[in-house]
Amino acid sequence: MTFAVVRLVPRRDFFSFCTTLRPIELKALGELSHVRHLQKGELIYTTGELAEEVYSVNRGVVEVIQLIPGESDERSFVTRGDIFGVADALGKMPRSRSARAQEIVSLQCFNRENFVAISQRVPSFLLFLCEQMAHRLNQVRAGKGPGGSQKLSGSLANFDLITVHQTIISSGQTGELEVLNEHNERIATFYFQGGALRSGQFQQLTGEEAFWQLFLSDDIPGSFSFASGVQPITDCLQSVEITQSPNDMLITAMRHRDEFHNLKKTTPDPNTLLQRLAPSFEWPPDAEPELKPLAERIWNYSFDRRFTINELFRQNAVCELKIYLVVSEMLRIGQIATVHPTPQLAKAS
Repeated sequence: MTFAVVRLVPRRDFFSFCTTLRPIELKALGELSHVRHLQKGELIYTTGELAEEVYSVNRGVVEVIQLIPGESDERSFVTRGDIFGVADALGKMPRSRSARAQEIVSLQCFNRENFVAISQRVPSFLLFLCEQMAHRLNQVRAGKGPGGSQKLSGSLANFDLITVHQTIISSGQTGELEVLNEHNERIATFYFQGGALRSGQFQQLTGEEAFWQLFLSDDIPGSFSFASGVQPITDCLQSVEITQSPNDMLITAMRHRDEFHNLKKTTPDPNTLLQRLAPSFEWPPDAEPELKPLAERIWNYSFDRRFTINELFRQNAVCELKIYLVVSEMLRIGQIATVHPTPQLAKAS
């Protein structure tokens, strides 16, 4: 079988670009742009409209849709730091796609009428837009290979998980996506059939839990490789089938990632020792009911035992987010506590 090899190159998002600017340039960008807030389902622009603005996502998820006559619609998703609507706006052409908010969205909007002023006050901004267009072009090329077969590969330090999955989904590929560590050992495998994710394994997790964990683990050292073509499913992937829509899975994964990153800021370090505090198990009625069975397992596991969040993750077949959610709630209601409480807690007791 012949493959076309495509290596995804590093991509700067808008916030990374802003870190390279001088304060006077940041001020200029703020003065020459405006913020737009949208509710879930609200249209940003529609196919055929004259393109007047380029957008950067400050918050939320945006769905970009291209209607292809006689074929299924082509959809992609952009999230925090992503730039979209560039090519049409620079060319002052009708929009080739439609875009709408998948949830509450905040956008930074750059109008064409300000491009000359921006190029004078922030010269590197237009070069940044050109980089974004080149990146999108590489995405399109990555989805096409000779003879309908291909192999996508790249470094995990440089690739965008969302982009890789969107490429596989939008091109309707069948094949296996492998994630390798820095020693070239496989740590995750996902099987796609006709662009839809059907099974997967990440470390000890399988199915949807493996998919959620892949997006939570965004600092994995190593590489990835996707080989298209009808292939036998790897043995380790035969236990759990995934039936959800691939686009719905991506949206949920991005939400989980944002929630996880915020939760980690208020939860003890994953290696901090924890222990039981309350005499009996409780789960408040206002807490997530689907997390109660996991909370009970953690409660039973913690009997006469000190433990850490990392240990709980290794012991349970769920993604880290669910472990953090349960631990955070159990800490809040006093079911468990850190082994070495803060001075405030010690004083209160």
